[in-house]
Amino acid sequence: MKKNLYQELVERKNKGEKLEWNDITKGELEELFEKNTDNMIADLYNVSKSQVKNKREKWDIKQINYIWKRFLDEEVNKKIFEDLNQSSKERLLKKDNIETISIALTHYLFRNGPVEDMHRKGNLSQEDMKTLNKFMANRIAGLLQIINKEEWLKIELLLDYYNRYFR
Repeated sequence: MKKNLYQELVERKNKGEKLEWNDITKGELEELFEKNTDNMIADLYNVSKSQVKNKREKWDIKQINYIWKRFLDEEVNKKIFEDLNQSSKERLLKKDNIETISIALTHYLFRNGPVEDMHRKGNLSQEDMKTLNKFMANRIAGLLQIINKEEWLKIELLLDYYNRYFR
């Protein structure tokens, strides 16, 4: 039976090898974190738990990724996930939800970022922000309506146009 990375590193450390925290790769940290806590990894490398957490955050290694992976990997859960996913799609793609989703996506994709910083610094007026937000929400709503109608050819033609002329 193949040893997991954590067991292998514990054995190497017990034989006197000093494990270098600066030498750990993203892949190794992902593998270690998948089945071990930050404390266990910190003890292994003789570093603080916050150093482990900081490196995980830097490399975007999150617990939720492993929760989802375990959930999706289990054969029993695949059907449950497919059913939940389908019911979410049906709830979300109702015509009544398009405005709400487009506003939320506008904030997620556009407003809560550099545009908000520009507005706060006075580079964009309140009226500018209203115009930009309305424009973005309307564009996103249009895309959601196309998706809801499953008009994939329109999306493909739109992507082709923008790839061709604005790349």
